[in-house]
Amino acid sequence: MYWQYTSVGHEGPSVLLVHGFGASLQHFRDNIGAIADQGCQVWAITLLGFGKSEKPNINYSELLWSELLRDFIVDVVKEPVHLVGNSIGGIF
Repeated sequence: MYWQYTSVGHEGPSVLLVHGFGASLQHFRDNIGAIADQGCQVWAITLLGFGKSEKPNINYSELLWSELLRDFIVDVVKEPVHLVGNSIGGIF
């Protein structure tokens, strides 16, 4: 499955920004660089079904999105991460 994401910075603690319902990673466009400038590697993701991420014809649920976020952290970030969520992104 295709997820839209971006990463800024290469050293320091990892931070994953998770948007709210009806949004995308663009929600954090003014925050990504500022957080990276503080010495963090920043990841921002667009959840499956939103924005430019894939929109498969499946049953979307909090469990699905939380499992996909776990997989993203394990497969892409590959290290412990600080999660920052807005709205429904904070639930995960």
